[in-house]
Amino acid sequence: MRLIKNIKKQFLALAVLGMIVISLSGCTYANNKNWDDLTAGEKEELQQEFESIKVELEEDFPSDSVEGKFTSYILDKVEEGISD
Repeated sequence: MRLIKNIKKQFLALAVLGMIVISLSGCTYANNKNWDDLTAGEKEELQQEFESIKVELEEDFPSDSVEGKFTSYILDKVEEGISD
């Protein structure tokens, strides 16, 4: 009985790890474009999407809180990366 429980736990852990590996490999494959490889239209679309996300995050996290300062820092770094 104990052996069956251990096998079930190991199977579950293996299944979860397998799903994570499959997800990561799919994400890596889907996101393999470099910023320089994008067309001007794609860059503009991403910049507009970033602006809308930035507005939402700034509304959700006020700049006077710790979370807001961290959010502002991350948004500034992303903005630097896409503006170059």
